[in-house]
Amino acid sequence: MLIKRISMTFLLGTCLWAPAPNAFARQGEESGGLDLETCELLVPGTPLSTVGECGWMDAAENPDDPEGRHIRVRVARIPAKGRVAEPDPLVFFAGGPGQAATEAWPIVAGALRKVNESRDILLVDQRGTGQSNPLKCPEIELDEALAQDWDTLADTTRDCLASLDADPRYYTTTIAMHDIDAAREALGYETVNLYGGSYGTRAAQVYLRLFPDRVRTAVLDGVVPQTLALGTEHAVKLDQSIHKVLEGCDNDPLCAGKFPDTAGKLSELIRTTDENPVQVTVAHPTTGEPLEFTFNRDVLSTSLRFLSYSADTQAMLPLLIHEAAEEQRFDRLASQMLIATTGLQQSISQGMELSVMCAEDYPLFPQNPQSGDTLMGDMMEKAVGIQCGIWPRGPVPENFHKPVTADIPVLLLSGELDPVTPPEYGDQVAAHFPNSRHLTAPGQGHIATTRGCMGKIVSEFIIEGSADDLETECMTDLQATPYFISLTGPTP
Repeated sequence: MLIKRISMTFLLGTCLWAPAPNAFARQGEESGGLDLETCELLVPGTPLSTVGECGWMDAAENPDDPEGRHIRVRVARIPAKGRVAEPDPLVFFAGGPGQAATEAWPIVAGALRKVNESRDILLVDQRGTGQSNPLKCPEIELDEALAQDWDTLADTTRDCLASLDADPRYYTTTIAMHDIDAAREALGYETVNLYGGSYGTRAAQVYLRLFPDRVRTAVLDGVVPQTLALGTEHAVKLDQSIHKVLEGCDNDPLCAGKFPDTAGKLSELIRTTDENPVQVTVAHPTTGEPLEFTFNRDVLSTSLRFLSYSADTQAMLPLLIHEAAEEQRFDRLASQMLIATTGLQQSISQGMELSVMCAEDYPLFPQNPQSGDTLMGDMMEKAVGIQCGIWPRGPVPENFHKPVTADIPVLLLSGELDPVTPPEYGDQVAAHFPNSRHLTAPGQGHIATTRGCMGKIVSEFIIEGSADDLETECMTDLQATPYFISLTGPTP
């Protein structure tokens, strides 16, 4: 099924600008040979966009063979909006792995607009994503994808590999960070500030390890420890988040009265969908045509997983679980799964995701994983095992999974109810940065910067270059989204 194929993934006018003393020319030979032209940066499948300047950079696919095949890397810049720009831009690292920086930036641009007043934003589509020789698997029609099973996952993985005009071994995080630094150098920046979200926090830490003298500050939102093999803890951390949400319902008189014992109902739902899958018919998320498929435990876990990423959709969990368990209505959960997976097909370069995970993470997966009593069971391990048994693996430095450490100011952010990078991950990483501060956003899910006043705090940190005197009192206003008591939303 499609959910098996994507189960590893995890998702603005005329400017007055005067160059700072150490700034650079904007185009052509004076900007290191990168010709930059006005462009629109779009988030796939959404109306979100922003205007920037885009160009191309040449890079050897295999860094050890500079005379061999070359690829084009997409580079974009959002010029500072103010009259004077600071010389150190903000470099944005997208998540996934598999998202493109130019396609993800508009999502956080509003929250960090204060940063863009005084600093350029540097966006480089990591090789294999966006427009940087994307490693995108051929899209499969939804009805065909939903009819697939574990036995055909190997076939679709081989088909993806055969369709690529690339050697996937050279699309790992470490190699890609050299592209980022080449773009920095080509545009004349001496030092930069780093912002990474989710997998982007891994990329930012790798960049920091490779080029410590180039970094002024770093923001890590949804923190991935270098010691972690991505995917090995997804099932456990998802359960941890969901049960915190359901426990919150139990402690809320209105929610508990309407949806009693939701955790118990979820356990029963897992058992029944595992033993007795049902047929559902829902509207196709893009055509609106009826689509019939089997709702089983895999569909249930995928639906709940993607609903768990945001506080706004977490608030729907008790209602949707109750509806499925008590009324045997699975259509709304199924629709959520289809919407999420369709969006991921548009925004994630699955081949790049495999190049990263199979080289960097799969070697650390347990040889004989235990399915455990979790919602996802062993779905992640099975998917990774099948796909990485086929996918070519590139070289990874011996110290790749050792913690990164540095004395620069580092701000770490976590969502209290994050189902994939929970607060304890932020604590683990913060221990290796002596000049760091870790903030946990109450009641929030994955990626905190866009929630409430968190963007203001991040902007203050980058502008001031210090976490010592941040004004964080506004975080007391953050809270979980009130539970949906009906489909019309929370009770006022």
